[in-house]
Amino acid sequence: MEIVSTMGSGSLGREIDLETLVSELENHLGEIVDANFHGPSMVTVRLKENGPAYTIYRTGTFQIRGAGTELLLTEAFRQFEEVLDDIGVDTTETEFKQVTSVFMEDLGREINLEAFAIALGLEYIEYEPEQFPGLIYRPTQYDVTLLVFASGKVIIGGTTDNKHAKSATQHLRDQLSIFDDC
Repeated sequence: MEIVSTMGSGSLGREIDLETLVSELENHLGEIVDANFHGPSMVTVRLKENGPAYTIYRTGTFQIRGAGTELLLTEAFRQFEEVLDDIGVDTTETEFKQVTSVFMEDLGREINLEAFAIALGLEYIEYEPEQFPGLIYRPTQYDVTLLVFASGKVIIGGTTDNKHAKSATQHLRDQLSIFDDC
């Protein structure tokens, strides 16, 4: 099982003028800042090419997405905090925590999603192949969401705990064993 991405969120403890923030970031870091405004209350920036994405809200809350590990997420937060300090943004009340990770597993087999959806019970899954090419499975005993694809690839979201993700994937394997006995 590999971790694909991890996300954290936090707060600066005060409102932010986003246009001024982006302008200051560009002045400090130069052209490497990639800013994408989503209306007047939200902006997503990258502080380096192909680096994590920082979504900052006018309210002062923010999210960091796209770091490959918890360690890289922590480093991305420290870099963000450092850059904010450099441009004069007070970070003394900044809070931050890891919220979720996305894991990927390859089950090493193809899956008949229609048959599997019926076997799991329609109350535990969402499967609309016209809308999305995978089956969405939310096992009741795990607080995760599993995106299961016909290729046997599985995306696991909703947890930061690798052991929890592995356990949910093992549960999925156990459910798939139904087809091995047929």
